[in-house]
Amino acid sequence: MENNDKAKWIDTVLNLMSKMEGDQGYKAIENCGRECLQSSDNFREIEKLRNEIKDKNNTDLLFNTYKEKIYKNSPTLYKNNGNIYLEYHSCGCGMVTNGGITDPFLCNCTVGYTKQIFETLFGQPVNVQLLESILNGDNICKQMISLK
Repeated sequence: MENNDKAKWIDTVLNLMSKMEGDQGYKAIENCGRECLQSSDNFREIEKLRNEIKDKNNTDLLFNTYKEKIYKNSPTLYKNNGNIYLEYHSCGCGMVTNGGITDPFLCNCTVGYTKQIFETLFGQPVNVQLLESILNGDNICKQMISLK
């Protein structure tokens, strides 16, 4: 199957998932994002960082250490009014950049990826809201992360 054929096939699946009853499609694609992180070296780095911090209940310390050591103090990860914001100024998903996927429903995969990052870091559930998305025509991807 040619790369373009694969992209069309995946876009079709994403479109069908977006129309699933209730939130079934969202949960399925979100779980794909979680799995993507869990199979990466980044996941192990986050687990290691959390294990090195003595006060695991101090979310400010966990966030600041993550931002410094893993996110290299990038201004695209920041806090404002008690929420965490994460911005991408270009799409980092290989399925989009190399695979030609264009369906914006795929961005819910990134929501799951981000949830897994911060739930691993904080050791508790978080909410992630997709505020802006390049695949939806925005200039950046922007997510808001908050503790449940």
